Amino acid sequence: MKLLFELGTEELPALEAPRLAQALAERVLTALEEARLPHGEAKVHWTPRRLALLVEGLPEKQEDRVEELRGPAASVGLDEQGHPTQAGIGFAKKHGASPDQLVKKKVGEREYLFLTVRTPGRPTGEVLQEILPEAVRGLPCSKSMRWDDSGLSFLRPIRWLVCLLESEVVPVKLGHLVAGRTTRGHRFFGPREVELSNPEDYLEALRGARVLADPEERGERIRAEVRRVEEEHRVRASLSEELLGRLVGAGEWPVGVLGTIPREFLDLPPEVIEATLHEEGKFVPFSRDGAPAEVFLGFRDGAPDETGVVRRGYERVVKARLRDSRFFFENDRKRPLADRVRGLKEVVYEARLGSMWQRVERIRAICGHLAEALELPAELLDRAAFLCKADLTTDMVREFPELEGVMGGIYARLDGEPEEVAIAIGEHLRPRSRSDELPETPLGTALSLAEKLDAVIGAIRIGEVPTGSRDPYGIRRRGGAIVRLILEKRLRLDLYALIDATSDLYPQVEGGLGSREVKELLQDRLRATLRADHSLPHDVVEAVLAAPRGDFLGALERAQALAALRGDPALSELAVAFSRVRNITKDHDRAEFDPDLFKEEAERELWRAYLKAEGHLRRALRQRQYAEALRHLLTLKEPVDRYFDDVLVMAEDRKLRENRLGFLRAVTELFLEVGDLSRLVVT
Repeated sequence: MKLLFELGTEELPALEAPRLAQALAERVLTALEEARLPHGEAKVHWTPRRLALLVEGLPEKQEDRVEELRGPAASVGLDEQGHPTQAGIGFAKKHGASPDQLVKKKVGEREYLFLTVRTPGRPTGEVLQEILPEAVRGLPCSKSMRWDDSGLSFLRPIRWLVCLLESEVVPVKLGHLVAGRTTRGHRFFGPREVELSNPEDYLEALRGARVLADPEERGERIRAEVRRVEEEHRVRASLSEELLGRLVGAGEWPVGVLGTIPREFLDLPPEVIEATLHEEGKFVPFSRDGAPAEVFLGFRDGAPDETGVVRRGYERVVKARLRDSRFFFENDRKRPLADRVRGLKEVVYEARLGSMWQRVERIRAICGHLAEALELPAELLDRAAFLCKADLTTDMVREFPELEGVMGGIYARLDGEPEEVAIAIGEHLRPRSRSDELPETPLGTALSLAEKLDAVIGAIRIGEVPTGSRDPYGIRRRGGAIVRLILEKRLRLDLYALIDATSDLYPQVEGGLGSREVKELLQDRLRATLRADHSLPHDVVEAVLAAPRGDFLGALERAQALAALRGDPALSELAVAFSRVRNITKDHDRAEFDPDLFKEEAERELWRAYLKAEGHLRRALRQRQYAEALRHLLTLKEPVDRYFDDVLVMAEDRKLRENRLGFLRAVTELFLEVGDLSRLVVT
């Protein structure tokens, strides 16, 4: 059986509707499983005025529930002749069974009375009337309102309900509403009411009422209109995923409206024109040969703009907004970017961390260390760091916060700053999200790393460690960006040493944490990145990260080398051998020993193998040849096995025992240079 459930509302915010639709689907499907109602494919549809769920393959009724219930002990529920006592009779009666259905079963050392109880499943429609209202009431709304005296609250008023199980109406009740088979067409260009005969007619019936209920269909309609303009005018669109989401969520029947930008504004920087058009949430800008194009594409919800009234209205809006942008731009240009830096003393970054000026000084200090570690021109990097936040005091960034950094780069170039400095300023906030591109230049990469590292360290030093549901400073996102920068740009540096070297830059506050917690958070971000973005097995990642190091790129390379050998039987055997070494030395932390105290030949054999492997391994590690380093560790497998066969590590002689534990600890630490092989899952 197929289910259609539609929740009709007043217009929902463009970016909230898809989130609510997905949450509705998750809650309903979870409730169906809990109610013993297996189902097939489920599809989510939504528009600004509706959330809908189509579920296939529902049964006519719930699966019967069969439970085996344990009652009193047999010695209590049965008398000496084996007849039920009052306790046994009462247990059977409580569950609607007769005493002759009681059976004895042994649990442990005692026997108990058991009943097998079968609860018949209820009709699906009856169960839906219970779970669907609860699913709606539990939706996570950012804000809620009430519109009648039913006590029901939601992000926007709910105006109608549809619930069909095949061709039958399921009278789901929500507030004062009762579900029927009547949905509604487009608010202005379609029939007010549309009768649905069954769930299969839903999309087609709404399409006839000028409503595209499938968001993917609306998205493809928008993209097709954008492609048409690109081909006709030989331009390239700037259509971000966020803008596409806003356009998809803005209407039920998107229709393109092509407008023209007055040529007097085309000399503005492309980023300014793009931000101005994006701000309205319904205009797509275009470029031609890297410069702003004279056309833009807007969308209306409904009929085509045959008279041009909508186009002229859009053009008036765009012209007015571009006039404002030109004023902001020209006003900003009256002062060089460098003159604005001291104004950052009046801009509060965070009360406990001081002003934005103080933040810039910390970023400059971090950049000083990065310039040395990455062999970058220190003066240029310092100049970029000095200017990177100056655009926060400009009119343009106040109006368009998303242009932070971008405008700084533009103004720096116009002020005659070195091109490397201007580019670095423009790149220093990238990546802003997981899907965003990384900086392209070495200076931009270093400045971005310093900016994000300051944010992470600062937040943790004042106690703002992210929790499962709370991360107001975006520390997880910034920590992930730090890891991406290091791994994808292949930066060779000791991140932990950098954190320690800059720890004095931050104030000591009550409830604040230290460098250890900063390293732990970044280690967690590294762990997640290695697994998710580089598809490395869980046990390999845990083996490499068992001994935390600040060389994150080295961790990736060691993990890749270890993963490449993971199926090799020799590595599995070595992991087993190392586990023996690791286990016996887990409570011994001193790698101190005297080879002259070795008594057994197996000790001396392992000592010789250790010395040979250590020399080769250290050289391979210096050259970052981790696969080669692993191969040298493999040579220790047989000497380690022979050692445990012939040598009693926990000897009665204390001096001998401590010497042997110290030697094995040294062997352990040699292995840990590559990874803790005992963490590997050996099959």
